Amino acid sequence: MTNSPIASRALGYFSGRKPGRWMMATSSAATNSPAAVPSTGVRIFPIVFFLVYLSLTVFLFAFGPWQYPVGNGHRLYLFLVLAHLALLLGYLSAAFREPMGYSGRWTTRRLVRVSIFLSLVVLLPTSKFRTGQIIPDVLGGLTDPGEAYAWSQIVRGAGQPFVEYVRILIGPFLAMALPLTVFYWRRMSWPLRLGGVISILGTVALFIAMGTNKAIADTVLLIPCLIFAAHCAGRIKLGRRGILGLAAASVLALGLFLAYFGFAVSSRDGSMVAAGYFAATHTHVDEDNFLVQHLSPVAANVLIGLDLYLTHGYYSLYLSLNEPFVPMFGVGNSTFLYRQAARITGNAGILDLPYPVRIEKYGWDSQLLWSSIYPWIASDVSFPGTIIVVFLIGRLFALSWLDTLQGDNPFAVAMFSIFLIVLFYFPANNQMLSSGEGCTALVGILILWWRSRRRVSSLRPRAVQAPAAA
Repeated sequence: MTNSPIASRALGYFSGRKPGRWMMATSSAATNSPAAVPSTGVRIFPIVFFLVYLSLTVFLFAFGPWQYPVGNGHRLYLFLVLAHLALLLGYLSAAFREPMGYSGRWTTRRLVRVSIFLSLVVLLPTSKFRTGQIIPDVLGGLTDPGEAYAWSQIVRGAGQPFVEYVRILIGPFLAMALPLTVFYWRRMSWPLRLGGVISILGTVALFIAMGTNKAIADTVLLIPCLIFAAHCAGRIKLGRRGILGLAAASVLALGLFLAYFGFAVSSRDGSMVAAGYFAATHTHVDEDNFLVQHLSPVAANVLIGLDLYLTHGYYSLYLSLNEPFVPMFGVGNSTFLYRQAARITGNAGILDLPYPVRIEKYGWDSQLLWSSIYPWIASDVSFPGTIIVVFLIGRLFALSWLDTLQGDNPFAVAMFSIFLIVLFYFPANNQMLSSGEGCTALVGILILWWRSRRRVSSLRPRAVQAPAAA
């Protein structure tokens, strides 16, 4: 890919540099001064954070306001304990290794420019396809998100999804725009900063106009994490006041998102949160639950909605654990992949094989409800095999964090960002692989990151030119 003459000319045009002058973008190699060794606390902080988060979601499932008819939960909770333990052990198996440097031929400047450029190019066509308007109707999405959501479904069903195919092809670049903008902010020129901000805010505006929460949640979660990562990597220097300011701004942004989230999910037609009734289990929300009984109606509504979104996927896991294993050979983990497999082979039976689909006989709805990441992975490798996959996820997550701390590999930063999304959505679904764009982003960036990793000691300074700032 990087050796293609056409790709060289195109990327050289976008970056404003002549083809054939790519260089090793490794600051530690160029300066012959290796990055500081990460402390133990910095190395293990991400896994501690996510184990606390995942344990909290299990706590909400067991003791939250939504009542799930789990008769004998021993198998469910044993599986979750093993999954969390596998994630921890996988992470620790790599957490104390040496961070790797970068030997890729894509400079940070080039990647930032191309990713922001492509993100801006597809932004307005995407808005037109998904909302029916070139400019996202942010005001309409804020005042009536339920109507905006319903209208978006209608518009997308009637339109031609050409832009969505384009987004699938350039998925890795689209996924890099936000993390590279935030992480390398101090190295970017003002025009690039402006383009990055427009790209990020434009995507948020688009999803508000669609009446959906995903891009807003992703942005609110990723930006503080990436700023913290840039601080730990020495790319951004935050003093005590800076850290406190970041924490305060993150809490404020999260609070604003939760307020919008509660309003949005309650305003949709047939909202389970508004009705207080979960049809899949024929149960009502317990408004006297100790977590909500002393809250204001608005705060209680937010917590009830958040609880439902974060926990009902575990009930799907509970149902799936009772089903026999039917191997799907690599396509069962993704809604996009198994649908494409059924279309290409002409075998409609593939559509009925994933665990979340097979439990529809119990009243589940695999299209409207979430099923946590575990049944999706298990559709390919079984539930015992899922524990091994989770171990590998933990290990790769640790390696991406270490390489991010080294600060030189932009693909590592993007990969770390993807792992953040994957782990935040663990209780809900296989987020990155559920769509075609997410599939190409994850697989493409994973390959680019892994192929560009090199030991810092094996890199030699090059006198061609200094590493280009973004």
